[in-house]
Amino acid sequence: MNGKQLRYITAIAETGSIRGGAALLGKDASTMARTLKKMEQDFNVRLFRRTPEGLRTTPEGEAVLGIMEEIVRSCEVLPGGEALPANKALTDREILPSSEVLPGSEALPSSEALPGSEALPSREALSSSEALPSSAALPGTRAIPGSPAGSNLTEQEIRYLLTIRDCGSISRAAAELYIAQPSLSQVLRQVEEEFGLMIFKRTSRGVEPTEVGRVLLDRLHAIRGLYRRLELTVEEFQDMKRGTITFGVPQNLGAYLLPMVLPAFSAQYPGIRVRFRENNSTELDRLLLADKTDFSIMHFQEENAALAYEAFFDDPFYLVIPGGMTGRFGFTEGRKLLEEDLQPLGNSPFIMVARGQKLRQVADQILETCGITPDIRFETKSMETAKRLTAAGLGVTFLPGSYLTLYSGMEGLACFQLDESLGASWQLVAAYPKKGGLSRSAREFLRVLGDCLADHRA
Repeated sequence: MNGKQLRYITAIAETGSIRGGAALLGKDASTMARTLKKMEQDFNVRLFRRTPEGLRTTPEGEAVLGIMEEIVRSCEVLPGGEALPANKALTDREILPSSEVLPGSEALPSSEALPGSEALPSREALSSSEALPSSAALPGTRAIPGSPAGSNLTEQEIRYLLTIRDCGSISRAAAELYIAQPSLSQVLRQVEEEFGLMIFKRTSRGVEPTEVGRVLLDRLHAIRGLYRRLELTVEEFQDMKRGTITFGVPQNLGAYLLPMVLPAFSAQYPGIRVRFRENNSTELDRLLLADKTDFSIMHFQEENAALAYEAFFDDPFYLVIPGGMTGRFGFTEGRKLLEEDLQPLGNSPFIMVARGQKLRQVADQILETCGITPDIRFETKSMETAKRLTAAGLGVTFLPGSYLTLYSGMEGLACFQLDESLGASWQLVAAYPKKGGLSRSAREFLRVLGDCLADHRA
């Protein structure tokens, strides 16, 4: 999908017919008809209905046409419109101005001034096959100017350019996008040639936007937000038959949750494509705020003011010790351990996960509450490794209840739940940006997840 295709649809809506839209744009009617058919098939939504007076927009069409027009206007100012100040980034929901110059803004260089670019021809200079009729030729309509370079950009190309900006490196961006670096470099060259300007300058550390590239990328970020609005609006009319959701989840939590929820959700909604990104909680927040995921499923530890949270359940923590050490401490099975119960652990070796993980933050908080300075014998990035080293008799550790039997059983181990007074729990939550909310398919995914967790814990 690109701005040019959306421009075709808005022209059909404006004139009330495919032929009228074709005449307005100086295009072939069959091209317009094919574009409309493909878009309705891709959306799985009918945009127009036929009447004796011509084509009329359906309620679904009315809902999306306004957003399409915003995208078209935004694309039209990309190559030569008025530039926003370079230090003002648009938010996802802002509309790019099409004619007014913002106070204090600088204009992007016109297409005539761009090195290696061709000036957009005037209506009189266009060949007869491309000539645009004047607005007087179609009563009650306005002539739409010829296609600027920005209208040819696809949503995918916009995503590629923004990922290069975020990563600061073509190679890192290619790895994040799961495409070959030469292919991504080729896309960048093609876009720069189309606009006739250099978007990124190469440095010893990678790439960074040029001055004009920074303004262009800010606008593309806003356009991508409009495309996202369009997708969510269309999805509301698809009755959950098609769509895509993308969410983030920590690797260990994904191993616990995904085999539980994905089969259930896919069975109910086979047409919804599900993608997930596995990473640590800090990176998951970054992906959310960069609009690269719809939501994250994580354990709550510290609130981010830009995110909203929906809680599922509190996951209690356990002290996990080698089975042969139970007699040493005299813990009573079934009783939650209090601060005084943990005092004898001060002389025991500890096995801890690495700093920076939420599990380590909770463990450190427990020990601080108890006034224990631990003798940390081993540190590991894997809680399963910590568990197995404990089973081997090398020390004691803390684990959340949901992970006790995630990868293996409890052979050679004994576990005792910690009392809530020790701050010994974490909350499983879904996090998503306060601005924008959740799509219908994302909300339904979280509902299915909640049902699966309730059944699993029953």
